[in-house]
Amino acid sequence: MPATDSLQPPLTPAERAVVKSYGGWTYFLQSFGLKPWEPEDAEEGKKILEAFARNDEASG
Repeated sequence: MPATDSLQPPLTPAERAVVKSYGGWTYFLQSFGLKPWEPEDAEEGKKILEAFARNDEASG
């Protein structure tokens, strides 16, 4: 697990499942070209994650 995974914000169970499917918070953000140590990138990543989790809940 990358050290930057410790920068992960609090997540709902649905959000946690999405992040886990990417291998962790760091890999999730990096897959979108975001840097977990940059607060603005982490905030953008959280918004993307929230949308993914909503979509999974709606389709599931």
